[in-house]
Amino acid sequence: MLTRLGILLLASLAIGCAGSRPPEPKSQGNAATSQAHSADRISPQHTTVVWISIDGFRHDYLLRFRPPTLCRLAAEGAFTLHEIPIFPSLTFPNHISQVTGVGVDGHGIPLNSFFDEADGKTYNFPDQSRMLRAEPIWITAQRQGVPTACIDWPMSHAQSGPNHAAYFDASFDTQETDQHRLDRIITLLNSDADRKQPYRLILGYMSHVDTMGHRVGPDSPQIGTAVLEADRSIEKFVTAVVAWFNATHPADDELVIIFSTDHGMTEVKTQVNLDLLLGSDLVGKCQIVTSGPVATLHCPADLAAIIVERLKAYPFMNVWKSADVPAADHFSDPTRIGQVVVMLKLGYSFTRQRLAATLPVPAHSSGMHGYDPAESVDLQGSAIIWRLRHPIGGQDLGPMTNTQWDATVCKLLGINPPATADQRAISVR
Repeated sequence: MLTRLGILLLASLAIGCAGSRPPEPKSQGNAATSQAHSADRISPQHTTVVWISIDGFRHDYLLRFRPPTLCRLAAEGAFTLHEIPIFPSLTFPNHISQVTGVGVDGHGIPLNSFFDEADGKTYNFPDQSRMLRAEPIWITAQRQGVPTACIDWPMSHAQSGPNHAAYFDASFDTQETDQHRLDRIITLLNSDADRKQPYRLILGYMSHVDTMGHRVGPDSPQIGTAVLEADRSIEKFVTAVVAWFNATHPADDELVIIFSTDHGMTEVKTQVNLDLLLGSDLVGKCQIVTSGPVATLHCPADLAAIIVERLKAYPFMNVWKSADVPAADHFSDPTRIGQVVVMLKLGYSFTRQRLAATLPVPAHSSGMHGYDPAESVDLQGSAIIWRLRHPIGGQDLGPMTNTQWDATVCKLLGINPPATADQRAISVR
């Protein structure tokens, strides 16, 4: 049954979403009967999943900006306006939770940047998949005979070892546009025609919506422009993927295209310099890493209680000894979290500027995520699952958490997720 939000979404998209459509599947057998099959009778020989992450696609962007392609895919497929990130609601931890089905305490990627006591190094937006402490879906799929390609999914680069994706990039190119990343996927698929085992899981990534959210804030009209630009790229991409699939796959195969996100976005009003709050007597004794509104402090054990007591004086943050972070947040790691964890409250974000301990953001708005997901619905995102040959028909999936994606994609592919992963696959009719 559709929720009220789902009904509003579908009703609001009735006009303007019936424009350009991807090519229909090749006519083989009784196509009309095939299209009418219900989901519980669908047993395609092989399912191909194309999974694209749109970084920072907040829960309300579909309704606010009505991007026509994404809205049509939602109306024809299944969707959620309540995709709930893990703690903390940062890009790298959430992308890794999506492909491993576990929280930070399982995969070991606590922040976008972190210090590792094991080797004494700080890692800033690391590429290397070898740093994951849990098995990602590109290894799960390859182990079970599903050829996989990764195009810039965070930490899918420079893979090594006995099991790895059939295709992956060496490193992340920060200068590459979303359109170019999507075009590279199409080029890869079209060059795949001679492979004995075509790719059946393809992962990709889009960053521009998140970049603009940080730059101008989630309520700026410029966000709408970025969403519509992404939608135009997605229209071309979906059309090309469908054309490739129809030309290379038999009628009893199925194509599923997923557009998910990692988190939402909220407005930042105040910047915080942690060094100035701590004081020079403590700063020199700590290895401090900040990522958005989150900080981890690596320090001698006897200083942890002193730091916690000093920072508790500030009402705009929560601070814990790392062992005292609520267990429900699954935020622990033996070497990458340190002795103290700080989480700023909504509207605050860390800065390296040392003008003052706290200072307002510049005149223009800016956006941030990373906060406790329980603090605001604006940290939630939207996601869409679209199926080519057996349309779903606008199913509202309701709330879901990012750890559910691993089991969900495994179920679509007909493979088993790791025993450690969240086993709650999303039910698509």
